[in-house]
Amino acid sequence: MKNSILIIMILFFTAVNLFSQREKWRDEEMRGKLEQLEKIKLIESLEMDEETTLRFFSRKLEHQKEQDEIQNKIRENIENLEVIFKSGRVATVDELKKSINDINNLHSELDKNRKEFINSLPEILSYEQIAKLLVFERKFRDEIRRLIVKDRKPPKDHN
Repeated sequence: MKNSILIIMILFFTAVNLFSQREKWRDEEMRGKLEQLEKIKLIESLEMDEETTLRFFSRKLEHQKEQDEIQNKIRENIENLEVIFKSGRVATVDELKKSINDINNLHSELDKNRKEFINSLPEILSYEQIAKLLVFERKFRDEIRRLIVKDRKPPKDHN
């Protein structure tokens, strides 16, 4: 229990420190720091040995590359729509339908890829570790999101 509280406190203070220094870092640098923090916390949370850690993060890196490729395709499709709208050109209904379908299909591909990744993990992790992974990822994302939103709130006027 004490270890859990200590880990949470370290995570919180590290994340707060990362966000308080955001002017000093570019987005890429912050992303790298957050990924390192996530890795450390994930290893502790799942109690992985060295071999399991290497196998898991190799698989996770492969999965993340696939996810990034799909995300880039989604981004490109949306940017193409923006170009059409900003240019003032009137898009045909068929063009819009195709773009919408392409984006929806890519989102489905993201979900499918995620399911395949999770379903491949029993080769590496126990089912308890996979369950802990799912809980960890959700909590980590929520905590980062909460810190970002908290950090973005404008200061209250004390007049």
